[in-house]
Amino acid sequence: MAQERKTINFNSDVVGKKLCSITIDVEVAENIVADEIESVFNQIQRQTKINGFRHGKVPMNVIKQKFMEEAKNGAVENIIRKTVLSALEKESFNFIDFPVVEEFNYELGHALKYRFTSECHPKIDVKDYKGIPVTKEVFKITDRSLKQNFDALRKNNARLVPSKSEKVTNKSFVLVDYDAFDADGKAVSEVAAKGRMLDLGSKSTLNGFKDALIGANIGDEKGVKIEYAADHPNKALAGKIITFKTKVVGIKEEELPKLNDDFAKDMETENLEDLKLKVKEDMEVEEKRRQDMEVEKQVIEYLLEKNKFEVPASLVEDQKKFLVERMKEHMQNVGFSKDLIEEQMELKDAKLKERAEKDVRLSYILNAIYVNENLTVNDADIEAEKDKMKASSLKGESEVGKYFLEEKKDIKDIIVSLKEQKLLGFLFENAKIKVEEKDMPLKKKKNPA
Repeated sequence: MAQERKTINFNSDVVGKKLCSITIDVEVAENIVADEIESVFNQIQRQTKINGFRHGKVPMNVIKQKFMEEAKNGAVENIIRKTVLSALEKESFNFIDFPVVEEFNYELGHALKYRFTSECHPKIDVKDYKGIPVTKEVFKITDRSLKQNFDALRKNNARLVPSKSEKVTNKSFVLVDYDAFDADGKAVSEVAAKGRMLDLGSKSTLNGFKDALIGANIGDEKGVKIEYAADHPNKALAGKIITFKTKVVGIKEEELPKLNDDFAKDMETENLEDLKLKVKEDMEVEEKRRQDMEVEKQVIEYLLEKNKFEVPASLVEDQKKFLVERMKEHMQNVGFSKDLIEEQMELKDAKLKERAEKDVRLSYILNAIYVNENLTVNDADIEAEKDKMKASSLKGESEVGKYFLEEKKDIKDIIVSLKEQKLLGFLFENAKIKVEEKDMPLKKKKNPA
């Protein structure tokens, strides 16, 4: 038979209340705490085995002598667990998670006093989410922008061939061997290389190498001295002046494919005209995506500006941790050192907290709009989305269907995505959008540094 939960008498006072948090002081009388301590002692006695005594039959004076601190802590923990939720029920406060005890005061023979803070979801009335003013720039595809995309496509499919020039130019791809030495002339073997390809037209290639190599011939040896910043991700180079002794072993240049039917077939299209249509369609899809992202950005910024309210600090902290971990992972992937990553995290701490607060607040705003407007995702929506995914998937339809059967959790991901689509669709439809048509701007050329 399940034991009835014992209630504990206590006094409580609300000492602070905000939109989504409450702070309460609780006091439990000394005699009630003493009774709870005795209860814990009895429990310890039943469970304890000490040499010379039968299991569960250790005299109470021995138990109290050996387990006083354990009994006191156990009793206090029991009392807090039993009273904290009752204190919240008394205030009709629907908490998110178990409250955090902030202050605690207890000595044997005295009353137990503690203070805790609990959080709830804020009740909000979202303002001004219909008729949001938005400026939508629509970029029209021009012959020049179309040509630029074709040029980029050709460049991405270029091949390296021996250079027609005998000398290195600022557009050359140079094969070099080099050794590295620190200011004391000691070899830095970690960064030495053989047959390293340097793209002198790239901004990522250090100017020191460019200055030394431009005009060189195959077989020429050049010295390059570079001073590295103290926060350079490579510890072997950070804060040091490194001298590279280089030797040019090859000079190559890009050869762009000719824009003809053969190239079009290499791009898996029927002919050049078909390729032109595909490139234009891809540009239109990308332009539509850019427009939607820009409109979404303006809508979100407007909603955040018009709806400012307190959100649970714990949720902000959780979101901030997520953002920090994602940023750390990105920085690790691009080669930043652990020390530099931690330094960057400290510098970005305030901005990450601000972003996390906006993320949490936005989630409440969007959810409130979804509920207010009775937006729903039904089975037909889910099936239509599945069909769309099957049609666009490289896998066969049966494989995609099998995937959904085996990975039922991904249905939840589809529902989340559909909710977002419906919500954004509603906001876009009800926004006051001012359309400005412009010629598509040309992408800036990456001039060699």
